[in-house]
Amino acid sequence: MSYHQAIARLAQTYAGVDAQRTEADEWYERQVAAAARAEREAAAAVEAAQEALDAATELVERIDAEAEEVWRTTIRRLGPSATRFGGPPPPVPLQAGEEYNPHQMIEAASDLLDQTWRPGRMPQKAFPWLVAWSALGAAVAFGLREAALWAGRSYGGDLAVGLPVLALVVLLVAPFVGLWPARVVADRRHVALDATTITVVLTTGLATTVALYLLV
Repeated sequence: MSYHQAIARLAQTYAGVDAQRTEADEWYERQVAAAARAEREAAAAVEAAQEALDAATELVERIDAEAEEVWRTTIRRLGPSATRFGGPPPPVPLQAGEEYNPHQMIEAASDLLDQTWRPGRMPQKAFPWLVAWSALGAAVAFGLREAALWAGRSYGGDLAVGLPVLALVVLLVAPFVGLWPARVVADRRHVALDATTITVVLTTGLATTVALYLLV
């Protein structure tokens, strides 16, 4: 092999190596670009999945809160008898291909509760008991007021300053004591604590308090 032939073959070999190097560089760049694109797509998919998870979590929390509010309304309206169920019913398992709209179900339950529950008025036969309880509650409160004043006069010191203030607070609260048993009676009878009942209870308590105050 002559010198010129050797030089020509060497140049041809270098050209082949350069071509292979260029091809390898291009392949590497394509692989890097593909990997970067796959990374971006994966990041976008993860972000979309996280957003979907956050939206689903928020929806579940909102639906649970709405269902709990409907259940609290049921407890308030039906009274202690509703507590035996232990809480709102769990979601019903869906059949394959069945659609479920939780908002529609909650609205339907709330509408049914509004339609089936109509608070009645306090029966007339309950008023004598309410009057008696209101008078008794006001009398007990007035007795506590007198006991506080007596203790303040007897022991003196700081009690002579603090107990008269407590006695005044008890005196102001005395006419309202009867509202608690009235609320209990209304809940047990599933009726509304209407303005008439409140007026009767407060009038009785106020009259009892004033009468005892004048007598003392």
